[in-house]
Amino acid sequence: MLKYFYIIFVVLLISIYLIQCNTKNFYETEISNSDLRNLLIKRSSGKGLDFFILPESHEFSKIPQDTSNPLSDVKIQLGKFLFFDPAISFNPKCTAASRTFSCASCHFSEAGFQAGIRQSIAGGGRGHGFMRTKHPLCDSSEVDVQLLRTPSIINCAYQEAQLWSGKLGCCGPNTGSDSLWKKGSFLELNGLKMQGVETQARVGLEAHGFRMSPELITNTIYGTLFDSAFKGSRPDLIYRRFTMAKAIAAYERTVLSNQAPFQKWLRGDSTALSATQLFGAYLFFDKAKCDNCHTGPALNSMSFHALGFNDMTGIDIIDKNDAPKDVTLGRGGYTNLEEDKFKFKVPQLYNLKNIEFLGHGGNFCSVEEIVRYKNEAKSQNPNVTEKYLSQDFKPLHLNNKEIKALVDFIENALYDPNLKRYEPKSVPSGFCFPNADIVSKKQLHCE
Repeated sequence: MLKYFYIIFVVLLISIYLIQCNTKNFYETEISNSDLRNLLIKRSSGKGLDFFILPESHEFSKIPQDTSNPLSDVKIQLGKFLFFDPAISFNPKCTAASRTFSCASCHFSEAGFQAGIRQSIAGGGRGHGFMRTKHPLCDSSEVDVQLLRTPSIINCAYQEAQLWSGKLGCCGPNTGSDSLWKKGSFLELNGLKMQGVETQARVGLEAHGFRMSPELITNTIYGTLFDSAFKGSRPDLIYRRFTMAKAIAAYERTVLSNQAPFQKWLRGDSTALSATQLFGAYLFFDKAKCDNCHTGPALNSMSFHALGFNDMTGIDIIDKNDAPKDVTLGRGGYTNLEEDKFKFKVPQLYNLKNIEFLGHGGNFCSVEEIVRYKNEAKSQNPNVTEKYLSQDFKPLHLNNKEIKALVDFIENALYDPNLKRYEPKSVPSGFCFPNADIVSKKQLHCE
């Protein structure tokens, strides 16, 4: 009898060992193109690989857009110029910075259209990109900074509401929240009934001191572009921030990371991903459960989660006494609901390679650091206690090899190497762009 049980015990041990080996081999050495393809089809809710494919920038019918702001070539061209032209930055708080910065000062291609530094500086800064610092002639109270990391405009067409708290935009998660749009605040602009991309562009133009001028309309191609892009509009409104915002939003919606290796793989190039990236992709959509939140073409979602990230604080940060509540409370700072406290919007994941500041507070220095944080699932922010943490914030039990593969997929397979294609060759004003201060001019070789 004992011999019989011993044989059964040995057989069970061998079976368990073989199952573990097969699982290990499947994850580590046997992820094929067809394995990943079948998994993605399963995770697409029956929509197939197309569910994850980003359209080409000229495929307007496939790009999500605001029905009040249909895309057109001329509108996109106008928006591109406005996005990069420092000549429209007439009214910053610090006059020394007037007409020296643009939208692209804080959203430039080399940083994946993010700021590239922990705390972005619009008006009151000087220098380009990763080298941008506070302007010495501007007082800290005059410097135009935020206490949240500047998000990327890449794939923003797939976000109905904008900013980390999702407070800008009339629709999507903000539907029915009209009572929160306080008169006299920027939230009142949600009442224009535009989606988040358009609303954020309109808010940004006013908040950062951008406007059009009669001289630019008369003496450059801007007048012709406005007239063509907004044909039929009232003459007294056609060159205002409302139309400027629509043009900028139209341009932003076409900034898509559709040349990333993963996008090429989705379109049928079976050689686009390395073996490690195939493994990392499989983990992303399977064991790591990343796609519970990061899904669709942009690998994002319009959901909000409390993950216990620290806020933007430190001796290197320019503080603001009038910072809005959503800086620390996230979605809860907008909705005023207890259950929304410390929840921040799920961001898109393309072009994060070499970005040294991640998370809403810019406290993570690399993709690997944030993956390891999520793998351990322990809140770093003492204010975000267990009762607030997302139900999806649980240990992932990834080993070191799996972490490395997942990071390889996010950093390299989701990296579009040619974002410079979205920059203009010049701007109508003739200014050095995206910045025109004396330091930037030298760095950009404009002189």
